[in-house]
Amino acid sequence: MSLQIRAIAIYSHNGERRDTCFQLGMLNIVTGASKTGKSALLDIVDYCWGRTECTIAEGEIRRGVSWFAVLFDRDGEGILVARRNPGPAGKTSDDIYFERNVDDFPAGPAGFVKNSTADGLRSRLSAILGVAENLYVPEAGATRRPLEASAGQAIFFCLQNQDEIANRRLLFHRQGEERIPQAIKDTLPYFVGAMGEDHFLKQKRYDDARRRLRSLERDLADARALTDEASGTARNLILEAKRVGLLPFAATPETLETARDLLAQAAAPRALEYARTDDLAADLNDLEDRRRRLRFELQELRDEIRDLQRLTHEASAYEAEAQEQQARLASIGLVTHEKDGHETCPLCDSQLPIPVPSVGEILQSLTRLDRQLSTLRRDNPRVQGQIAELETQRTGLEAELIGVQRDITARIADNERLRIEQDQFTEQARVAGRIGYYLENARTLSDDEGLRLQIARVRAEVTELEAALDYESMEERLTTALGLVGRDLTQYARRLQLEHGENNLRLDRKNLTVVADTIDGPLSLPQIGSGENWVGYHVAAHLALHKLFRARSRPVPSFLMLDQPSQAHYPPDRDVGEITGAEDEDQVAVARLYQLLSEYCISLAPQMQVIVTDHVDLLQDWFRAATVERWRDGIKLVPMSWLR
Repeated sequence: MSLQIRAIAIYSHNGERRDTCFQLGMLNIVTGASKTGKSALLDIVDYCWGRTECTIAEGEIRRGVSWFAVLFDRDGEGILVARRNPGPAGKTSDDIYFERNVDDFPAGPAGFVKNSTADGLRSRLSAILGVAENLYVPEAGATRRPLEASAGQAIFFCLQNQDEIANRRLLFHRQGEERIPQAIKDTLPYFVGAMGEDHFLKQKRYDDARRRLRSLERDLADARALTDEASGTARNLILEAKRVGLLPFAATPETLETARDLLAQAAAPRALEYARTDDLAADLNDLEDRRRRLRFELQELRDEIRDLQRLTHEASAYEAEAQEQQARLASIGLVTHEKDGHETCPLCDSQLPIPVPSVGEILQSLTRLDRQLSTLRRDNPRVQGQIAELETQRTGLEAELIGVQRDITARIADNERLRIEQDQFTEQARVAGRIGYYLENARTLSDDEGLRLQIARVRAEVTELEAALDYESMEERLTTALGLVGRDLTQYARRLQLEHGENNLRLDRKNLTVVADTIDGPLSLPQIGSGENWVGYHVAAHLALHKLFRARSRPVPSFLMLDQPSQAHYPPDRDVGEITGAEDEDQVAVARLYQLLSEYCISLAPQMQVIVTDHVDLLQDWFRAATVERWRDGIKLVPMSWLR
């Protein structure tokens, strides 16, 4: 399987298209002046591979382009991935278009309709690369989660932008970002072939067997605990059963069998008999309504009795006053005749200074009082009778009210008793359920011999799977793979005449760097000076890795993109243009580097593609044959017409 890049395309906002085509299985060089968009090619591939952030520099490209597209080639099948430009100051776009079996880019971006997400795109690319199910499980005690290798990690071995290729502290793409170094370390065993394709299945079977073994061992421990006569669990359950009334307080187990019999008795199903009552809530509501009605009627009777009593009291007071007045008026009986005029005293015939009422008027008043007194004496027995009748009714209502209050108190007591019974039954059911669960497991685990046989079988399965997984063997295979990488790394370093290249070189997986094993001790890349050495070791390490990837048919893209590898000799912002490659040491070193890249692709053809973007333009036939684009004299990735 080989996945390479046929072409990269950009689309203007008016639908125009600009292609950059590459040769498969060969060295491809894009040379040109500074600020022509060469470095953006690597960022476009990275972005269209599903990266969450668009790292294409702000400027003409972000302003003039609407869509980026990459046409991959998988053993002759065209795979198109297009992604919308997030625009100036934009970080990313979710508009991703994916299509297989494509011969060329469409003329315009009108057909690019979102049909994938970034995660979905990486999953599809993983399937195209042939990434099998895998899972790297960290060592015991590690806090990070297991990681599955995918296309998202494979791309780290295929890209080297100009900030990375000459960095003495970072060897791989995006190594300086959070969590990326650990992801590279964890997935490297899979990508170099140290982890077998069936490792994931074996790992799942091993984890499942370990879980079953732990469960059986816990069951055996519980079974052994049941043989203890003073089992704490059984004793506590018996105490709880007594507390909730499932067992009599006198029940005391003397042996484990007795305890189990008592627990079985407590857990036995039983009928729950609640108090035989009607709907207490509805009955209580009726009683309260009746009490309110009786209180209202009783209050009305009391008011009526009070009114009658007040009337009787007032009538008695009036009668007393009238009798007193009658007694005074009765004195006129002493007068036997009517005197003329009102100025003479009727008793002594003396002249009065103030005239007094006549005898006739006094007699009339006395007659009126007699009549009123007779009326009061006649009505008083009827009023007293009515008061007595109302008193009788009041006594009846009070007695009825007392009865209703008594019924209400009884209903409240019934409700409380029923609630207590329900709570007790609920507690009994909970305890009985715990006892039943305990007894069920006790019966299941009582046969220790059968359980021991199961544990022995599962333990043997775990041992067999451990041997199949054999992490020590995997580490040995990883050491072997990295040893092969180190061998080729040493060879390429010597070809490039790098400092310390005469020593044995190796790839340090722990620190993700190149190490030279010198007579004085190991030297890592940060300890080796010179930008030429840093660039050279970056290139040599990636070439050595990809040689192993190709030899073992690993699911890693078959292309390597290098940006500005000549920067150690010529500043990235300086356009050196055409050079012969022999005029000075810098030219010789640059020519040597490109010669190695060319011969490397030829040796692995057609399985490996190397794409380089740089300023230099060697005046040598093989270099010109590998040059696919020259961006000078106004020629750029984004045509000037797109910016007008």
